[in-house]
Amino acid sequence: MTASPVSVVVITSNEEKNIRGCLDSLMALDYPPESYEVLVVDASTDATPQIAGEYPRVRLVRSEKGFSTQKNVGLKLAAFDILAFTDADCLVPRDWLRVVHRAFLDKRVAAIGGNAFPPPGTGRFGTWTACVGHPAGGAIGFDANVERSAGGIAFVPGCNSVFRKDALLDVGGFDPGFFEGGEDVDASRRLRSKGYFLDYIPELTVFHKPRGTLAGYLKWNIQVGITKFSLRRPSLGRLVFQPAFPLWSPVGISALAFLGMSGRPLTALILAGASWTLYLGALVVLARPYRFLLERRRKIGVRLVTILTVIPVLIYLRQVCINIGQFKKRRRSGAGGRVNHDRTP
Repeated sequence: MTASPVSVVVITSNEEKNIRGCLDSLMALDYPPESYEVLVVDASTDATPQIAGEYPRVRLVRSEKGFSTQKNVGLKLAAFDILAFTDADCLVPRDWLRVVHRAFLDKRVAAIGGNAFPPPGTGRFGTWTACVGHPAGGAIGFDANVERSAGGIAFVPGCNSVFRKDALLDVGGFDPGFFEGGEDVDASRRLRSKGYFLDYIPELTVFHKPRGTLAGYLKWNIQVGITKFSLRRPSLGRLVFQPAFPLWSPVGISALAFLGMSGRPLTALILAGASWTLYLGALVVLARPYRFLLERRRKIGVRLVTILTVIPVLIYLRQVCINIGQFKKRRRSGAGGRVNHDRTP
């Protein structure tokens, strides 16, 4: 095999707990060493650059902080025409770049994306959060988030994405306004708008560490909401009149509690059961990742009772936190909903 040269870019900001594992996996790739380079574009204040500096084959570059800003530095400095991105909290399998090579033999392809499964040995709560289907499909698979068709896929995920450098340059690289997420979706949209083909490659896999605590999970999803507002700019009415609006849960719980304390506990129980049944039904009908989770539960190794009880709660909490994040971004952007791509999302 004549290996396609690839530039691998890892952006980092205070990743001293993760970067060694990521770089060890990149150094162990089953790919000719002369056919790939690894760039770490760093904006850390911890020991991340010192750790990265221990690897002779790693090009360490300092940068201002920001997902897009750092990725644009990697885009500018990359020596090769194929540009692969992964995150510092990811591990790549040995065949990662071989899969990239095969995919880019198709000259139509401008970008590809793949799965971000939880790594082997992930704890119970981390597995549960990965079963929500994020990032990049989580434990379910990226095809839970995108539909592969003759026209390609809608976007490629930042933690496991590969681009042709000239295609990225043609659309202006990454928008610096996306400080902490969303740059992958935005760049994908601009590529598609210019007629470029994006593909999902099922064999393209990384192992992404999930959020292992409830606090980490909630905080991450608030940030997701900030990003979603920048991408979609929903109206105030659309934010308020949806089931995940933060006020509705306390209202519903209070109503059930009132029924229970006013001598009608059976009515409260029936209403609670009916509400949960309707919620599960809505997930099955409307939520593609949840349907895929039900179908793939044995392969993933999660019990049906967990899928029917724990995972729906995590999905709902995710939506509530996303809504909170969108309100935060809306407030910072002005009451009219104008998006200001500042550096403090």
